Amino acid sequence: MSILNITNLKFSYGDNNLFNNLEFKLEPNDHLGLIGLNGVGKTTLLNLIAQRIDPDEGQVRWQDGVSFSYLDQHLQVRDDLAIKEYLYRVYDDLFRKEADMNRLYQSLNTAPVEKYDKILSSAYNIQEELENKGFYLIKSKISNVVNGLGINYDENLLLKKLSGGQRVKVFLAKMLLEEKDVLLLDEPTNFLDVEHIEWLSKYLSGYSKAFILISHNVSFLNICNLICELNNKTLSFYRGNYEAYCKQKEMRDAQYESLYNSQQKFIKKTEDFINKNIVRASTTKRAQSRRKILEKLDILEKPQKPKPVHFDFPFSSGFNMEALIVRGLEIGYGKALLPPINFKIRFGEKLVIVSKNGVGKTTFLKTILGYIPKISGEFRLNPLDKIVYFSQDYTPSKSMTPVDYIQELYPLMEVVKIRTLLGQYGITGELAIKTMDKLSGGELTKVRFARLSLETSNLLVLDEPTNHLDKQAKEALFKALNAYPGTVILVSHERDFYKKLTVKEIIFD
Repeated sequence: MSILNITNLKFSYGDNNLFNNLEFKLEPNDHLGLIGLNGVGKTTLLNLIAQRIDPDEGQVRWQDGVSFSYLDQHLQVRDDLAIKEYLYRVYDDLFRKEADMNRLYQSLNTAPVEKYDKILSSAYNIQEELENKGFYLIKSKISNVVNGLGINYDENLLLKKLSGGQRVKVFLAKMLLEEKDVLLLDEPTNFLDVEHIEWLSKYLSGYSKAFILISHNVSFLNICNLICELNNKTLSFYRGNYEAYCKQKEMRDAQYESLYNSQQKFIKKTEDFINKNIVRASTTKRAQSRRKILEKLDILEKPQKPKPVHFDFPFSSGFNMEALIVRGLEIGYGKALLPPINFKIRFGEKLVIVSKNGVGKTTFLKTILGYIPKISGEFRLNPLDKIVYFSQDYTPSKSMTPVDYIQELYPLMEVVKIRTLLGQYGITGELAIKTMDKLSGGELTKVRFARLSLETSNLLVLDEPTNHLDKQAKEALFKALNAYPGTVILVSHERDFYKKLTVKEIIFD
């Protein structure tokens, strides 16, 4: 029996109709990968499934008693709790039962002898329930998930003290510990390094319940047993993992295009017949009959071709010296995260920094850029460096649109030119005037890069720039970086992205 049923679903933002009568069922053992280009509505569909927004038409109906949890791209959690308390609260119900059991045992000190059997029986029943639900393994379960996701920070740290990426990992840990009937996961690997992505892959592969996963990490999608592609305002289903999907996709696209072309020819031919015969008394009935056929026809959407995306990093000027020198640098927040760091990078070199998450990659970038103080040692950025910085932490405004975001720094730039710029990054039509918090993660990243493209530079500092980007956008970003003549310092967990760049690799460990 299906645990989730979606029928005749329609939803639109303004004039932009995202879905046409979507039909969808989720079975209890489905490990579903939801894919599609940036902006087609994947996150919106997940929000509809999570019942955070209401459809224009149709139904999203969960089977009674089915529980779900949702990891979204704009995660908001109660942040006045410590990490340890936040995770242990998953088991509050069991801790209350343990307290009840202990009170029963303590009551033996004052209870009459004739009530001993009843009290002990109640206490034993609770203890048996706790054992069956794994209460005495809670500490090891939490430890396994925490270590698996690379949550290696002080467990007494408040959530509000964590970066956005760190909070996502803690919330993901909570989701896995809760073991709900359905996990709704929107880009769960964005803040995980390779080792922890592998751990999550194994965990989810063995998950006995259902999940719906959005990811642009194609290797990660191979944990799925069902791929669902959102394209042409409808859903197409492919049994098997991502590799199986790729084999079926090309054939199905060709079939759809052929059907669309055939239907368009039929529509045109029928409309021509109607126009020629509707006013003739002898043929008007036939024309009216054909008009009724057209009115009942389920019109196929025109096959969507990926919108071209172009990334650009205008270059200022070069020099023949080191761009950055680091000597004995210790970084952290009061306590050094790493042994002293030593390296040089000459102008024009491309450097990628890799390590486990939480080790200090982002802290290093913020230190050399002056956002946080060093602990000891020294570093020297060349005074000729002209820096552009892309941070992985960004909280979108609830009132600012992409056009506003550009005008914030460039108030004299005409709206027409701003829209043209945004269009080069795939932000067209209604997207340009939606508030930033309503954009998908990929769309938001593209808007941010659009604004950065207005700055000239000779040193790019990019912290996880591929998070949320679809395949097409990643290819455009790679092309721009590969052609860039200046210096690049890149933090990335996506080896498939940077391995073709001529890069110098530094491992923080």
